[in-house]
Amino acid sequence: MSFLLPPSFPNFATPDLGCLVRRKHGLQIEEGNRNIHVEFVPSIDFAPRYHQAYFRIKCGNARFFERCMVHRTTDFSVPGPILENFPPDFVLGGDQHVHATDWLRYPVSISPMNYWFFGQYRNPAETQWKSDALVGHSYDIYENGTLSTVHYDDTGEDRDLNDMVIEVAIVGRTPINIFTQAVDQAVATRHFEEHAAPRIRAEMAKVKTQ
Repeated sequence: MSFLLPPSFPNFATPDLGCLVRRKHGLQIEEGNRNIHVEFVPSIDFAPRYHQAYFRIKCGNARFFERCMVHRTTDFSVPGPILENFPPDFVLGGDQHVHATDWLRYPVSISPMNYWFFGQYRNPAETQWKSDALVGHSYDIYENGTLSTVHYDDTGEDRDLNDMVIEVAIVGRTPINIFTQAVDQAVATRHFEEHAAPRIRAEMAKVKTQ
């Protein structure tokens, strides 16, 4: 008899990427993307069946407030500039100067998925949030995933790309098959009953007759 159980996955608080394999490229401006960075899963570098996306603010040096609006989609039916106006799944940063945050994450997902990161800034003297002018990223490949370090520039005047820096990790996930573990335990128990238990009972019987 076979059973179909829903897959169970580890859910670590931080991305378990493993060791660094290589850096694919250093910081590159994503010309034409303005304030939009997108992670595609699968990609040409990493194509797991199951994956988990992690993200956080690493650092920043901006005179304005900065935030990053995070969305997830399964396709590109909604263009990025329109998607940016939808309620986000997560918001990194906000009405404060940039500082590092803890890792946030989506639940484990089956590929394909697209993860969108929209950088925005606000002058503390004003109420309106505006799209950052520039975005760029570096890209590293690990044993169990990829890591993008994404840099935003608020107005684009100095092009220093350090107003807000976030990290986005895509980690591969393998189901924990609890049912298989139970079968293995049953085999071990049967082996014990057939081979070890009779010898133990025989020894105990000898002790009782002495």
